Amino acid sequence: MYTTELYKELPDNVKSFFDRQYEDSYRLLDASRHPETGLYADGWMAFEENPEKKCSIAATGVGLIGLCVADMEGWDEQAAEKVIITLSAALGKIDNCQPARDEKTGFFAHFVDMETGENLSSEISTIDTSLLVAGALFAGQHFKKTVPQIDVMANELLNEIDWSVVVADIDTGSINMVVKDGEGIMSLPAYNEYVLVAHLAMLGQPENPNIQDLWNKNFSEEKISELPQVHYRDLPVLTDTNGEKGANSFLSSFVHQFPFYLVPEYTKSEVYRKFYENACTADRLKWKERHDVPSYVWGYGAGPNDGLHGGYHADKINNSPGDVASAYIVAGFLPVYPAGIFDLYALYQLHLPYDTYENPEDKEDERKLRESYRYGLHRYSWWHLKGSEKKYPTKVTLIDWSSMLYGLTAFKRGTSFFTNRLTDKVNQQTT
Repeated sequence: MYTTELYKELPDNVKSFFDRQYEDSYRLLDASRHPETGLYADGWMAFEENPEKKCSIAATGVGLIGLCVADMEGWDEQAAEKVIITLSAALGKIDNCQPARDEKTGFFAHFVDMETGENLSSEISTIDTSLLVAGALFAGQHFKKTVPQIDVMANELLNEIDWSVVVADIDTGSINMVVKDGEGIMSLPAYNEYVLVAHLAMLGQPENPNIQDLWNKNFSEEKISELPQVHYRDLPVLTDTNGEKGANSFLSSFVHQFPFYLVPEYTKSEVYRKFYENACTADRLKWKERHDVPSYVWGYGAGPNDGLHGGYHADKINNSPGDVASAYIVAGFLPVYPAGIFDLYALYQLHLPYDTYENPEDKEDERKLRESYRYGLHRYSWWHLKGSEKKYPTKVTLIDWSSMLYGLTAFKRGTSFFTNRLTDKVNQQTT
């Protein structure tokens, strides 16, 4: 099994931390999985019962990739069996569990009941469906030789969906975010994480001319450098065209990370990798403008702020209420900033030793920190860590946590772990 030199050369103390955090990146997912339906919760709850009732279809895709990592690392001998259960639920083949879908196109509702699949008052979402299908195809490739049934099920899921409705405007690269009554609505122009939607549309319906044009005129490698950009200092960073401040609007760092790990053409592209590195550098430099935080505190990610200062928010440069840092963003950027592992270690060692923390003078504080960070580093407020009024986040959303799993996996096993398990649009069409 391939192991990177970066991992091999880690000092023993950092490697011990890495190994614990890496395995915990899977354990959090497994703790959020429904044992009978195999669906995954929207988030892991620090101070409540798990898994929660609300399943996220996107999180279920993350869970499928997590099972592949667990199988590779030997953490879960039942990984393949769990994948089959999860895909059976997604395909409506488990009794009394029918995940809500648009009848005409097959796209899934974002949030459904963990046991029945009933729609929990959420939209039919193209990106969340895409994250589920990406996880399914990933598992299909991972288990293709040992459990070929999984690949069959994954492609069945891919082909049940009418991807044509995602195309909104070919000229601008706009993709419909929502499907309602068989029609795509609520378009969002490039650039954003919906690159994944366009990629999967090419896999599902490669002969559709509108889908071909959407990809080839906007998202193919030769077009990446023409996508909308915003500059942080002198660094060009990809952005969309309808931000709050137009050309001065930045995107949350997770937006750059999802295509890097889940769209193989982007993972392999030197052009995208440079933009990815720029996004990482811009994130770090913006945090350095705050003179009251150490250099290892950074990461503009999305996530819930419950227990800190407010609700869910996608933090970004120039729009980060409360300046909550996301450790999983640091992990997600490890392929272009491997020194980030030492930033995570410093945060763990000096402030959030989640597996060893003791506070004899305040046992309640000890309990809260250990529970909130039971599965390792995630979102945190530097000022709440250092101040007299300590607060800890109460929930970790799985889709945002995925950057931790993906980044640590790539650090140890290389980005080829992802490109080898994600179907390449071009290669599929030519075979």
